[in-house]
Amino acid sequence: MRQVKLATSPFRNVKIEDVKAGLEASRLPTDQVGYYFHPTVVNTGSKLVLIDTGNGPGSMAGGTGMTPANLAAAGIDPKSIDIVLISHFHGDHISGVRSTDGALAYPNAEIMVPAKEWAYWADEGNASRAPQPQQATFQNTKRIFGPIADKVTKYEWGKEVTPGITARDTNGHTPGHTSFIVASGSSSVLIQADVTAGYAPLVVTNPTWQVGGDMDGTQAETTRRKLYDQLAADKMLLSGYHFPFPSLGYIEKAGSGYRLVPAPWNPAI
Repeated sequence: MRQVKLATSPFRNVKIEDVKAGLEASRLPTDQVGYYFHPTVVNTGSKLVLIDTGNGPGSMAGGTGMTPANLAAAGIDPKSIDIVLISHFHGDHISGVRSTDGALAYPNAEIMVPAKEWAYWADEGNASRAPQPQQATFQNTKRIFGPIADKVTKYEWGKEVTPGITARDTNGHTPGHTSFIVASGSSSVLIQADVTAGYAPLVVTNPTWQVGGDMDGTQAETTRRKLYDQLAADKMLLSGYHFPFPSLGYIEKAGSGYRLVPAPWNPAI
């Protein structure tokens, strides 16, 4: 987790006073915001899949970049990862593809990315037209993927990327932003990546709030409402990349927004 002092509003369309009121209503400090990062490992039975890689080594986001160490603590050798599955190209999701020395952190893994995300960020024309805040993502995309561009697998929405994991269109946060449905028998969980980004619980409650990283704020809201209406109706388990630990819960409708009901945490593995 990374704690950031709240000097200005992290939302484009919300005053800082309203953000502080939302934090206070959640019984949280009003002078800072905690940002959480949760890469996920899925064992499909035949493949070991890492979904997103975190901020990576040397990250300016203090307290993050610990994915390899956390994997080691869980007894997972980075060399045993079969697939690195990327939801979108923001730095806190792709920078961990490479280790401190620039080598691939998961040397035996197939790297899979959304085709529409690749088409946007790999386009030099888009880079020349994009506003300044996006330039870092274009540069980081080139750093991470440029040397292995011909080896990266591009996947499409609505299809299984590997047996048991299906890619779902949740664009808005970025043009190719993708979530994943992980299914086993009659059970399933949706891994939402950044459908709600930043301090995610505030956006769950206030789905009109547009975090700075939402490239198309209107589409991002449309996407989260459509998705959350379905999750609430289906009572489907949800994992949020930026949710507080354990980053699992259920969505319920609450007034004009939603409520996250945290799943009970079972420490037994």
